[in-house]
Amino acid sequence: MQNEQGRIIETLKEGNARFVAGKRANPHDFLVRVRETAENGQHPIAAILSCSDSRVPPEIIFDQGIGDIFSVRIAGNVCRDSQLGAIELGVKFLEIPLCVVLGHTQCGAVIAVCTDLAGLEPNVQSLVESIHPALERVRTLTGKTGREIVEDCCRENIFVQMETMLKKSGVLREAVRRGKLSILGAVYDINTGHVTFLGPHPQNDQLVTNKLTFRQ
Repeated sequence: MQNEQGRIIETLKEGNARFVAGKRANPHDFLVRVRETAENGQHPIAAILSCSDSRVPPEIIFDQGIGDIFSVRIAGNVCRDSQLGAIELGVKFLEIPLCVVLGHTQCGAVIAVCTDLAGLEPNVQSLVESIHPALERVRTLTGKTGREIVEDCCRENIFVQMETMLKKSGVLREAVRRGKLSILGAVYDINTGHVTFLGPHPQNDQLVTNKLTFRQ
């Protein structure tokens, strides 16, 4: 399974390299693929939790096509109950072996949290409240506030959402423990188009064994 997960990561990296180079192969983008997945079902290679930002379409930036990515998108790439449920469905019933939490630079949701959390509309504030633990961690570590911590907060938010997944989902914890699933973080640079993979959560082992205090 680790070999399969490694191959998938390489597939995503190679696809992103083609995207950056302007040499997309456009795999599985044609009507024949539509018919194939309708008849034989879907077998996505990865679940990707990413931001709703129109500049960050996962299938395009990884040069994948129909049936390749189990895409879960929400502002700030936060993992609330509905997003977690969607990922659990993918892992349990589609046997997806890789989940990527994909954040990005200049994230509007993160900027909103870093600069004006109290002034947001109630629905927006409720949505981005899941980013607040990342903000507090970065503030504590740097002593800084506002826009100067946005990019650090974008990165920390990726790890916060990975932590949420593993603390709140027995399905995902068990899949990771058995080696059936890997959960990785990644950040997309909206200026260059390049995706940098961050690897698993730094405390992955403690999270999988449910020994890390949930702080969100």
